[in-house]
Amino acid sequence: MTTGWTLAGTVAQLMLAVFLFMMVVFSAAGIGNGIALGKTQLAIFNLSMFVLPALCVVSAGVVVYPHLHGGGASSYWWYAMPLGAMAVYFAYAVACAKGAPGN
Repeated sequence: MTTGWTLAGTVAQLMLAVFLFMMVVFSAAGIGNGIALGKTQLAIFNLSMFVLPALCVVSAGVVVYPHLHGGGASSYWWYAMPLGAMAVYFAYAVACAKGAPGN
């Protein structure tokens, strides 16, 4: 594992955390303006606002730890964890938006 790639990946994960926070806030607000959200849907959106950015920070930490302790390059795959969570969130948000009037 090179220091350059680990540093670049970690910075990218922290930038992704900010992007995911903003994506959840604006998408949930937009969906909430279109339909009345139930308690469960609102709880999922509220939880997603904090969990998705936290996954970015956790995945960056999981990669930095093996880097500092002589881990292999396969640790870079942890950077994909927030992308999978983002895909799940995106599918859920689209499904909720389909229930909005006019769609």
